[in-house]
Amino acid sequence: MTKLVIFDFDGTIVDSKTAYYNSIIMHLSPLGFGQKSITEAIDLGLNLWDTLGKFVPSTLYRWWLKRKIMRDVSKEIKYIKKCHDAEHLKDIHIKKILVSNSLSEFVLPVLKHFKLKREFDEIYCADNFDNKTKFITEYLKKRKINPKECFYVGDRVADIILAKKTKCRSIVVYGRSSWSSRKELINAKPEFIIPDLALVKKIVER
Repeated sequence: MTKLVIFDFDGTIVDSKTAYYNSIIMHLSPLGFGQKSITEAIDLGLNLWDTLGKFVPSTLYRWWLKRKIMRDVSKEIKYIKKCHDAEHLKDIHIKKILVSNSLSEFVLPVLKHFKLKREFDEIYCADNFDNKTKFITEYLKKRKINPKECFYVGDRVADIILAKKTKCRSIVVYGRSSWSSRKELINAKPEFIIPDLALVKKIVER
């Protein structure tokens, strides 16, 4: 029996790929990286920290750059689009929480704008934790939820890896907003791979 469904935000609920991509290029270009080399190396299927690690060896500078990029994206709210299937969140009648690596100053206004905030029982953003995997692990332990009774819903390879580390069951959505390709997702071997959020209900409530 499923007790909890955890959702990722970027690429799963909203399409923010372009905003992140443009900000990364803007901040790496002054460091001497050409747009072609940046484009070839950027892997948004990874988390932002690991992606920046390909370019910036300094941990401190990478941390600063990550925060800078997230701040930039927070200013691009008006250009963010809702994933076409996000409306199906309302069909899931199991406790739902959102855990995002983006800042709350970006996530909360976007959810409010698209009238999706009320669909989640709890919302946690990058301001609430340092490590998403550790946060989810501790969240489940504190509430005595068996990870096998929890689904993690995302859209990229990093989400599949996170689900495996937390021992949650994984569902990944592939589509125009996804940060990983269908082939990359299949190779990462999630438990479920679906083309639309509408199918989440059928999986978690069966």
